[in-house]
Amino acid sequence: MPKILVADDETNILMLTGVMLREAGYEVIKASNGQEAVDLAISEQPDLIITDVIMPKKDGFEVCKTVRNTASISDTPIIILSAMGDEYNKITGFDEGADDYVTKPFSSEELKARVRALLLRYQSRNRASAAKPSVSRQEPHPEAPEIDRISSGVPELDDQLYGGIPTGSNILVMGPIGSGKSSFSRRFLAEGLRNHERSLFVAIDDDPKLVRKTISSFLEKPVAEYEQYGFMRLVDAYSWSAFNETDHESFAINGILELNQLSGVISDAGYELGQTIQNKLGGRRVIDSISSLLVNFELPSVQRFMSQIARTSHSFGGVTTLFILEAGTVSDQVLNNIKYIMDGVIEFGDDKGLRSVRVASMKWTQYVTDWRAL
Repeated sequence: MPKILVADDETNILMLTGVMLREAGYEVIKASNGQEAVDLAISEQPDLIITDVIMPKKDGFEVCKTVRNTASISDTPIIILSAMGDEYNKITGFDEGADDYVTKPFSSEELKARVRALLLRYQSRNRASAAKPSVSRQEPHPEAPEIDRISSGVPELDDQLYGGIPTGSNILVMGPIGSGKSSFSRRFLAEGLRNHERSLFVAIDDDPKLVRKTISSFLEKPVAEYEQYGFMRLVDAYSWSAFNETDHESFAINGILELNQLSGVISDAGYELGQTIQNKLGGRRVIDSISSLLVNFELPSVQRFMSQIARTSHSFGGVTTLFILEAGTVSDQVLNNIKYIMDGVIEFGDDKGLRSVRVASMKWTQYVTDWRAL
């Protein structure tokens, strides 16, 4: 029986949430302040935490931050349940480590659905992490829950992932220049558009005109038509990196780039696609590439930016995001810090003289690690 910790200083909310969760088949432990929540999380090792924001001793944001920084409970899924439903507090919650954010007053059926989804996601992730690594095909665990997948647009890669990339995952795509990772990211979005999935491309290193042209080459009709009907949006940060201001892009960064500004523009573009907490239309995103961000900004700032993007994947309805990175642009230590945020790593490179791809890691599901020629 999964164990859920509920933290709230309002007695009636504790009672209501406890009754609802017990009826749904969960064991419930309660905390009336933030410090008690942290202490119980460490001692009881719950499967999930639901926390209010405004509480004595520690607020909900501090609870999230403390949990994420405590090794024994750092992977515990967290839902913030709060009357503070403005965008600033939601973003702060995700930035501090929350996986989902539910606004009071809340629907009991919606909260139970979100609890089920998070528990399923983390159980799948933990089961996959516990499996021993192998360089050959692994058979799925007979008791493993079914995981929703989307096609990557590359059949060789889908085969390695038993059908596709787990929906709502955040994937680091690595490889040297010319290895095929950028082309892959465009095929990935084209596959989404072909299936009428909302798709967002953040162009940092390439001219948006070239990005549109390449994506269109994988489709039967130009990207502009998908933009016209609200299935595609492009954020132009290339004008910043190329020192070339633009006045014809709806979502563009001109002048000095700040990561908070970039997050805001991405949020605005995603809003038009329905990639929001309210609409939850899901879809796909590509950030191409984070290499420029890591070169121009301090690592903690880039990590916060990436973490903020990554943590919206579930709450926006299952947005699958690719973060593109040029191999060799960061140290091994920095790379490990980035990988910690990710749900998986896909590598492009050269194997025996052939352009190839492999799944280096994947937290949610079984996978094959051998190199496959493209």
